Amino acid sequence: MRILIMGSGGIGGYYGARLLKAGNEVVFVARGAHLEAMQARGLETREVGGGDVMVQPVQAVRYPADAGGTFDFILFAVKTYDNDEAAAAVAPVVGTETSVLPVQNGIDSVEMVGRHVPREAILAGSTDMSAKILEPGIIQRLSQGSRITVGEAAAPRTPRVERIVAAFHEAGIPDAVITDDSQRALWEKFMFLAPVASVNSCTGLPTGRIKAAEGGIELLAALRDEIRAVGLATGVNLPDEAVERVAGIHGRLTDAHTVSMQRDFEAGRRVELETLTGTVVRRGRAVGVSTPLFSALYAILRAKAESMGIVK
Repeated sequence: MRILIMGSGGIGGYYGARLLKAGNEVVFVARGAHLEAMQARGLETREVGGGDVMVQPVQAVRYPADAGGTFDFILFAVKTYDNDEAAAAVAPVVGTETSVLPVQNGIDSVEMVGRHVPREAILAGSTDMSAKILEPGIIQRLSQGSRITVGEAAAPRTPRVERIVAAFHEAGIPDAVITDDSQRALWEKFMFLAPVASVNSCTGLPTGRIKAAEGGIELLAALRDEIRAVGLATGVNLPDEAVERVAGIHGRLTDAHTVSMQRDFEAGRRVELETLTGTVVRRGRAVGVSTPLFSALYAILRAKAESMGIVK
């Protein structure tokens, strides 16, 4: 396949490197020092703990159109606050047979990317993997798993979904999976991520420390319940087993666990506050569901982000 990685940070860079190693034609879109390093030295990926280093020469460009032509598959992995600019840049390289898979935080990516790209081209995806740019040109995988979920935005599986998941399997991502209910998959990840992103960013503490504090476990459970209530009112299938699965993941998090929004706050970078905490509040209002805990966290984090100048 001819593949475009739109956003070659931790997630896009890691998956793109694996897809390239498997023999696909892969073009990476990046910017700044990361782009310059990739063009000069290639892309280096490191597995958990820094081992199994892989360095590959890559084709890296600033804009998708610089690569010429259209693509079979576009992995859309920019931060959500860049979605409008990135989706507009991708539009010229989307052909009639192109599949676009956003793997981002939050639950609104299909709608956001769909402002610029034909809706029929867009799949729905999520990933449980954590990775980061260690330094320009070097990607470090942080999580043990590399799970990526792929599905149609509003339909059961199709041959194109099966082809894309097969390509991930061939690239050494055995935990790539197909979903026949992409909305449930997106909301399950949202139910996992939004609580820890919000609380960790407010406190500056790793998840394990929050859980160890009096009332910490109960707080995460109450935040999960608020998201579930909003999801159910929206029409999303979120049975008890979905909540139990997310609770189990929260239960396994340790003192080493932090999240990207928390790290972005600490580094003074732009944050995905509106995509995570803010979305729960706005979606709740839209369907008439009260979200008092998320509303309080959002007010605190919005004030913090505005004082730092890291949110629009």
